[in-house]
Amino acid sequence: MALRFVTASLLALGASGAPSCASCSFELASLVAEELNLKEGATVKALCEEDAGVGLKLLQTGTGRAHAISATSGTAPAAAAATTKAAAPDGGLVLAHIPYNFGHTIEKVAAYGTGNQAMATYGPVQAILNSHTASTESRWAVVKKTTRSFNDSILWGHMNPDLFALSNVTGCPLYYTPGKYWPTEVAEAYFGNKTIFGMLRDPFERLVALFRGNFAEYGGSYPEFFATCDVNGAVRQMMTDYLAGDTYSVGCTFVPQSEYFDAPFGIDIAVDNRLFPDSANKLFTERGANNLFVNTEDILHVTGCENSWSGDLDCETKALVKQVYARDFKLLCEKFGYCDQSENTCLKGVPQMCPPNLTAKELTATHCV
Repeated sequence: MALRFVTASLLALGASGAPSCASCSFELASLVAEELNLKEGATVKALCEEDAGVGLKLLQTGTGRAHAISATSGTAPAAAAATTKAAAPDGGLVLAHIPYNFGHTIEKVAAYGTGNQAMATYGPVQAILNSHTASTESRWAVVKKTTRSFNDSILWGHMNPDLFALSNVTGCPLYYTPGKYWPTEVAEAYFGNKTIFGMLRDPFERLVALFRGNFAEYGGSYPEFFATCDVNGAVRQMMTDYLAGDTYSVGCTFVPQSEYFDAPFGIDIAVDNRLFPDSANKLFTERGANNLFVNTEDILHVTGCENSWSGDLDCETKALVKQVYARDFKLLCEKFGYCDQSENTCLKGVPQMCPPNLTAKELTATHCV
């Protein structure tokens, strides 16, 4: 499932002038082919092209992209370049990856730094790590040889090969599964005595993102609704399916975020997804992870149906969301003071995550008590 995610990101990069899978280094392609004992010609490029039909669903983009990542020089801005000189300490933190809460972005920056080169490496490596032919040993070999400085690298979530085992409870990889369901020995090795942090996102806005992503194996695909950008119909279908027992489907993306806060191995620090990336960067700075910084151009995000937002959900659909994610709304109120469940939100700090005509959309938005 993550293969589709990173492949689409790389394809988008290629379309916008930055390196695509086709321009991944020969050395990297040869390395992963060797480690996974792939047949001659089965390079990173081939693996990426295997999923080319996904299209440009995710972009590594942002304001100022033209100067942030140069197609000719391949250089990042000075602030981002500084983070790639050496791996940052983790500040005593460890990430609990709640699906569709920018965990991929955080993991990429933690392992590879920021900018063009980080993305050019992260995408193919993630594709390889998710290969069905990969063993835990071969995954570790690839990670050790591609991270910026392995002994100092921060290997959270997808970047930790020990977390690719499937949960006996959810059927999802451990990196998408709430920590309370992990085997104790794996959880103790990964979380240890570190402070567990995770992003907490408004359920309405999060479900809109799942719809806009339109990935069959990660968040779900609803072509009958996507064709007309009917986000209300899609989210209603999501909630209907969940309430019918479809709890852990499509990468555990519908599991309530609150379950990732449950003991044992629950999240200690909730980070406000509404203010991403500033909220995450604030935490990293406070904890002394001085080289861990997410720049706007590092963010992986969805792009489809850009005019869709939480204000398009009718009150019946919102009632179903409130039913399924009651504990999530309670957490938002307790942690951040977001207690008005009639509020419609979008992520103003992430490009293309608010409708371009937001002012007009606000005039017709639903406000359901």
